[in-house]
Amino acid sequence: MNEIQADATTVGDEVVSIPESGADTQGSQPGPGKPREVREVRGNRVLNWFFVRDELVQARENASRFAMEQREYVQRSKVAFELGELALRPGNAVRSGATAPLAANLFRQSVYWALLAQHPEHAGSTPESLWAAADADSLSLLASSEVERAQFAAAMRSTFVELAEGSPVAQRATAKQLRGAANRLLTRVLRVPWQLEWAKLKRVVRVAMLVAACVVPLLLAIVLWPVKPDLAKGKPWHASSVGIECHPERSDCGGVTTDILFHTKLENDPWFEYDFGAPLAFSSLTIKNRSDFGPERAVPLVVEVSNDDKKFQQIASRTESFATWKPSFPTQQARYLRLRVRRESMLHLEAIQVHP
Repeated sequence: MNEIQADATTVGDEVVSIPESGADTQGSQPGPGKPREVREVRGNRVLNWFFVRDELVQARENASRFAMEQREYVQRSKVAFELGELALRPGNAVRSGATAPLAANLFRQSVYWALLAQHPEHAGSTPESLWAAADADSLSLLASSEVERAQFAAAMRSTFVELAEGSPVAQRATAKQLRGAANRLLTRVLRVPWQLEWAKLKRVVRVAMLVAACVVPLLLAIVLWPVKPDLAKGKPWHASSVGIECHPERSDCGGVTTDILFHTKLENDPWFEYDFGAPLAFSSLTIKNRSDFGPERAVPLVVEVSNDDKKFQQIASRTESFATWKPSFPTQQARYLRLRVRRESMLHLEAIQVHP
C-alpha cells in the first residue's frame, strides 16, 4: 500500500496540513473507548522537559497504533478531498457544465475513507451503513443538529445520480457541506501525527533555547570583552643587530612584502628589547611570530626582564614553533623586557605586546 505523503490542502479559510508518514509519523486518533496511557519517562525532569521525552514517547505510542490499512484509508481520503477541491474551485470550471455534484461525491468518499480509518473493523461497509455505525463523537463533529445529521445521512446513502439532481445552488450547498465535514474529520484523524510532529518541533525549539542560553552570553562576552591594553605601545625598542631595514607600516622589509617589525642578522643569541624608561608592572605578553616565512627561527625563545639592562632574569620560555604565543607570569616590575633566541639564528617577529 502507498505511504502517506506530506502535503497541505486549503479549505476555504482553513488549511489541512498532512504530514509525511514514516516510522515516527504514522498514526491516527485512537478509536472510541480506547484509553490513552500516560507514560512517564524516568530521568532528570529538566532534561525530560527540554527534550520533550514524555510527550514524544506518548505520541509515538499513539502513532504506532495506526495499522497499514488505516494509513491507506487516510491516503484515499486525502486524494478524494483534493480532487473534490479541484472540482469545486471556481477557477477550475469546465466547459461541459457544473462540477458541484462531482465535488460532492468526492467529498463524500473522503468522509467515508476517513471514518473507515478510525473504524477499520467496518471495512467493506457501504457509506450508509458506515455512517450509521459512526460513534457519537464523529457525529457531533460532522453535524451540530439533527437536521444536519439527516442531511448527511441522506448524502451518504445517495448515488452519484441523486447527487446530480436539484438546482445548481442546492448542489453547491451540498458539496460545501460535505467539504466542511471531510475537512473536520481529516483534521481529527491526523491529530496524532500532528501531535508527534509538534512534539518534535517543541524539542528543536527548546534545545535551541538551551544552546542559545549557553552560547549567546559567551559570544557576547567574547565580543564585548575589553581588549587588553598594550603597555609597550610607543615605547622605544632596539634589536641586537639590523640585518634588513623593515617598514611594517607599509608591510615591507628589504623589498619583501611582510609585516615583521624587525630583522636581525644571523648571529648567536639574537634579541629584541623594550626600554620602558622606568619600572613597569606587567603580567602577560602577546608575541606574534613571522607568519609568511621561517617561524622556526624564533625558537627556543626566552623572555627576560631587567632593571639595569645588564643583569636579566628569565620569566618565560618557548621551545616549540608558534604563530602567536601568549605567555603569562607573576606580575613583574621591570624597566627592560628582552626576547632572546638561545642559539645561532635570525630573529624576526611581527609584534610584541605587553599587558598589565
